[in-house]
Amino acid sequence: MKSIKVFKKNTIIWWLVTLVVTLSIISFYNYDIQKKLLLKQMQSDAKDIVNSITAAIKRFQDIKSTMNLQKLVNDMSLDLEIFEFRYLEPDGVISNSMFQDEIGKIHTGKSFERTMQGDQPFGEFFFEIRDYVPVMAIYYPIRIKNELVGIVDLAVEVPESALKTKGAEDNVLAYRKVDIENLLKAIEGSIKNSISIFRNTNIEDFLNNYVSSAENILQITVIDRTGTVVVSSNKNLIGKHFDLAKMKRKQIVELEGRPVYRMLTDGSVFGGDKNKQLILLIDAAPYKENEHRLLQTALITSIIALLIALFIARAIYRSAIKQSKEEKERLERLVKERTHEIELLSKTDALTGLWNRRYLEEMLEIEFKRARRYGHDVSIAVVDLDHFKQINDNYGHMAGDEVLRQVSNHIRSCIRETDFVGRYGGEEIVVILPETDIKTARVIAEKIRETIESHPVRFEESTIKVTSSIGISNLRHEHKDYHEVFSEADEALYLAKEHGRNRVVVSAKAEKPEETDPFD
Repeated sequence: MKSIKVFKKNTIIWWLVTLVVTLSIISFYNYDIQKKLLLKQMQSDAKDIVNSITAAIKRFQDIKSTMNLQKLVNDMSLDLEIFEFRYLEPDGVISNSMFQDEIGKIHTGKSFERTMQGDQPFGEFFFEIRDYVPVMAIYYPIRIKNELVGIVDLAVEVPESALKTKGAEDNVLAYRKVDIENLLKAIEGSIKNSISIFRNTNIEDFLNNYVSSAENILQITVIDRTGTVVVSSNKNLIGKHFDLAKMKRKQIVELEGRPVYRMLTDGSVFGGDKNKQLILLIDAAPYKENEHRLLQTALITSIIALLIALFIARAIYRSAIKQSKEEKERLERLVKERTHEIELLSKTDALTGLWNRRYLEEMLEIEFKRARRYGHDVSIAVVDLDHFKQINDNYGHMAGDEVLRQVSNHIRSCIRETDFVGRYGGEEIVVILPETDIKTARVIAEKIRETIESHPVRFEESTIKVTSSIGISNLRHEHKDYHEVFSEADEALYLAKEHGRNRVVVSAKAEKPEETDPFD
């Protein structure tokens, strides 16, 4: 009996010890799993932040590298018939042009090649034919301290009749030279000021401001492949060297007495540039607190009953996962909001608030393909303000800007939620009308025309009467792409202007057989 009692007593103790050990193992195993989950969550959050940072840096560089010379040319051109305008890098790459699709390409004009080879001097006017149009052109060099920083390619259209008489080129040159030289001087001043600003712009300040505006980002640093700091939100780190092997081994470190999570990215975040890596430091205090709470829970649950311990561990586990999920959702919302702001800036026209030309052309392509695939209607209306140049000449360019803003609002008030309206260029506005036949498109275009005509623009002490000419066309089976539909609408717009302006003209190709007169 005694031996049995001892056996039972020892068995109970053994089971109690086993239970405590088992519970402790389970508790610490649970702690380890949750810690790894938190670490994975922190890695995921850090990756989202890195994507946001690189998108912002790319947007910063895009904005930094863009010079708005086109508006300057429009403002200063007086009555010059500018045929072509480009700004070239010294290697011939086009960085600014009135033709958006050639930006980033290398200029291949024969006259430019002669100039670069020294057969034709810089800064002198010459006459040539470009796209079957006679022009007076110049390759104007931009130099800063004798360093060639850019080249302005400017071509002014010359009436063909003006060149048929003897000595006409000299007359044209003498007549236009002063205006063109003034324009070139203004462009040169703008470019030099822009280059000066860009050279003095400090990306460290940009990163520092980015870090200051974020709640949990502590530091952003860019290093080269040797570990030397190239750029950092902390200017004191520039030029210092980091041990990359050591950094890869340990992700959570102490910085100035606070826990931080350190992520070292590869070159993919810089467009595949493996010579640069980004170091991101984010505040790891919330994650560290969760880890400490899990550890405390593991120690407590190892000395209490199994069911209660499991219940508490399960509740803490869910709480930790919920907190981690909420933190992830908050960061994802923040990234989405900032990404949306950047995308919206890249798609809208700064003056009118309408979609810009690039996004408008994307929507034209999408709507054309959708309509072609499902056999639906889609129409295009091209709106052009009549005598807009006279408004600028008589009332000033600020008045012209106000006219564009108010007219854009009037057009928006006339279209449906499913329609798209964007500024194509200058005073030309394009309206995309999905699911709309040519008859309905004409009704909408007339509404736009009447609304513009019936709402004169008030600017300072002046009342400016504005009218518009509108050309419309729609998708048909013979169209291969949206450019053909747009071209027909543009031709109809030309007819509207030719026949007196302030009217809507439907493309003759889009009219039904019984509707032969576009001005009926």
